[in-house]
Amino acid sequence: MRVLILAVLGLACLAARAQTFADGFETTIPPQFPQSGGVFQLPPGTLNPRLAWFLGELAAGETTTEAEVLEHFDASWLAVNDVPTTINFINAVRNAYPNARITDPISHTPIRLTALIDTPGTGFPAGFLQFGTRWTGPARITQLGVSNFNGTVILVADQALTMDQAADRVLTLSTDGAMVVARAHPDGSCTTLTGRNQTAPRATGSVFKNWVVGGVARGIMDGTLSPTENLAMTSGLLAPGGIINLEPANTPFPVHELTTLMQGISDNTATDLLLNRVGRAPVEALVVGWGMPAPPAANGLLPFMGVSQNFHLFRSFPLATAQSWVTMTEAQQESFFTGSIVPLGNTFGSFFHADLLARVTWRASPIDICRAYAGLRFRTYAGSDAFRVVDRAMGAQAAQPNVRAEWDRVWYKGGSLASSALGTHVLVHTWLLEDAGRDPYVVVVMANSDGGGINAQNLQSVAGRILQLTAALP
Repeated sequence: MRVLILAVLGLACLAARAQTFADGFETTIPPQFPQSGGVFQLPPGTLNPRLAWFLGELAAGETTTEAEVLEHFDASWLAVNDVPTTINFINAVRNAYPNARITDPISHTPIRLTALIDTPGTGFPAGFLQFGTRWTGPARITQLGVSNFNGTVILVADQALTMDQAADRVLTLSTDGAMVVARAHPDGSCTTLTGRNQTAPRATGSVFKNWVVGGVARGIMDGTLSPTENLAMTSGLLAPGGIINLEPANTPFPVHELTTLMQGISDNTATDLLLNRVGRAPVEALVVGWGMPAPPAANGLLPFMGVSQNFHLFRSFPLATAQSWVTMTEAQQESFFTGSIVPLGNTFGSFFHADLLARVTWRASPIDICRAYAGLRFRTYAGSDAFRVVDRAMGAQAAQPNVRAEWDRVWYKGGSLASSALGTHVLVHTWLLEDAGRDPYVVVVMANSDGGGINAQNLQSVAGRILQLTAALP
């Protein structure tokens, strides 16, 4: 049997230290996904063995048997896709992309991967691969999809935009848009290069998790938290949208893996587990310490809430009560949070106030987000255990193809909030983009709309153009 094997980095490789300047710059930035013999070497992950098998099945002349499907695919997959259907799908991928290899590892976490795959030397179209497994037990495949990718996410209408035109375009895609392209500096400050509403608070969606990563890093630095400490997935901390919720109760997850899951696939249960362990106080100290100004009520991140806690504002209270959050003083918000929200745990009411999704939720401005990236990058010193956790978690996702090849380091966090009736109300993309020895760029693109209806493809397209233009900056 001809098998394409992915080499996998051991934990020792993750501990390699880069040389640094006194101000925190790295003279070299090790590749997030190094190559050996043209094959990307992926960080450790539960899915890696199953991924190696799947890529091996794409070798020209290979055949996939019923026994192999039963061995490698989870019962949840087979309940929807029978064995013949699965075999036919793998055959189709093999015929389209014989001998395919990963050509762009867009994201990699312990249980989910997105990547471009292609037959070496053939160019576009490539295959856009989505792949996932269980965490526990034999970690069989639960997710597999391949679609054609023709080379760019940038729509024709956006391909010739200047930076100013692209910035203006962001504001047309929602009722409350904002953006910034900035340089992040070692002192924690950010210099705006191009901005629109860059100091105006907007709903962040899951971008608030960047501050949770900071809390994890601080815990590791002060010795109160270990990257390898296991946190049990208890029922009281299961959050909506947690992919790991499908794992058995009390499954242990190491802190460093939870941090990667939180950032790489925005797992909400991983978030609440980490925030519960780290505590509110250290994270709230970072919100202030990283320079987020004291805003009007409900326009910031304080009191700092986990996922289930924040969701209560639009799911567990009558509309008038939820709306009153916006006009409360900070002291009143704190009192309501501790007295009315925290006791509810993760048991929700029957409400869903979709028009409040962009109002009674985590909020920060593009510049606030840039300063948080600066804090993560320069306040967790390169070479430390804390920085390795941050770098792995923040670097797990790039969100789009064709980004990693332009930079020595790519960090990403996105966020969204949507309702079934009105579509997307909050959609945010944020990146830190860095080359060795230079201040990193931070790109933030934010779309908010009380009435929903944000078009994800359009925002992805203009964000892609902004990334392209940023890569051409001196």
